[in-house]
Amino acid sequence: MNFTTTITSKGQITIPRLIRESLGIKKGIKLQILPIEGGFIGKPHRQSRILEFAGDLKHLDKGEPLSEIRAKSQAEAAKVIAKRLPKK
Repeated sequence: MNFTTTITSKGQITIPRLIRESLGIKKGIKLQILPIEGGFIGKPHRQSRILEFAGDLKHLDKGEPLSEIRAKSQAEAAKVIAKRLPKK
């Protein structure tokens, strides 16, 4: 299946609807353009859902090492699990 599109004076292209739908490309998604021999290919840039919100969470960053954050998270999870266990 081949499609042809035109580059506008601003360097923009329209990705045909069938391609957008088959790749799940929606408004606002980032597209990686990769050079290949004789041209280029484009593919949706899949970013972790966490990374989408990273800027919103920056105020929570206290500069702690990941190992320390992980240890604290595991300790908190253990407390929650212990509360759910039946008491003997």
